[in-house]
Amino acid sequence: MKESSRKEVFLESFDAYSDAIFRFCLVKTSQKELAEDLTQEVFMRYWQVLTDGKEMTNTRSFLYTIANNLVIDWYRKKKSVSLDVMQEQGFEAEQKGTNQVLDTEYAYILETIDTLEEKDRVVVLLRFVEGLDPKDIAEILGESANVVSVRINRAIEKVQKKLHI
Repeated sequence: MKESSRKEVFLESFDAYSDAIFRFCLVKTSQKELAEDLTQEVFMRYWQVLTDGKEMTNTRSFLYTIANNLVIDWYRKKKSVSLDVMQEQGFEAEQKGTNQVLDTEYAYILETIDTLEEKDRVVVLLRFVEGLDPKDIAEILGESANVVSVRINRAIEKVQKKLHI
């Protein structure tokens, strides 16, 4: 692929998916600056794949896979913070949300979704926040569409039960 067409493909993908990738990262981390950093890293890795000349069959799925893996890595690193580091930095609570942008109802639903197991939480966020269909989610997670559909339905039932709907 020529340099000019590679740039064109990258810019088209960035225009089409950057906001959605940012929202996904924001919902998963509840930190605006971190979501911006993760989104930037997703597109830096995407650019690297393009410059390596690798063929891309489903760009959206690829970008979400990178974002999901980066978020997982971030949570792993976050959990490994030592007590000494926490004492040095103080035990201040992390800021949740984006400066009260989320209304109360939406925040309550997200809190309820956060109580789900990770595998259920991911499919619910990808399905209802990002609007992906089960086939795309299955491709991102490396599972069958049927497994993803069942997981979505069961997760919805759990959320409804917790919300008393």
